[in-house]
Amino acid sequence: MKVNYFTLSLGLLGAAKLILNAFGLDLIQDDNMNAIANGVAAVLSIIGVYANHQKSE
Repeated sequence: MKVNYFTLSLGLLGAAKLILNAFGLDLIQDDNMNAIANGVAAVLSIIGVYANHQKSE
């Protein structure tokens, strides 16, 4: 089985951003930019859950 690391890493990065934000570690200090980044991270996390992480051969 070959793993598609691109889709897997995007989902994990989005989830990591949301988890860090939930624990109070704001990587982005600007409130508006942080809200946009959280929205993008949420979308990436949802896509990461539903994406097929296996490469077609």
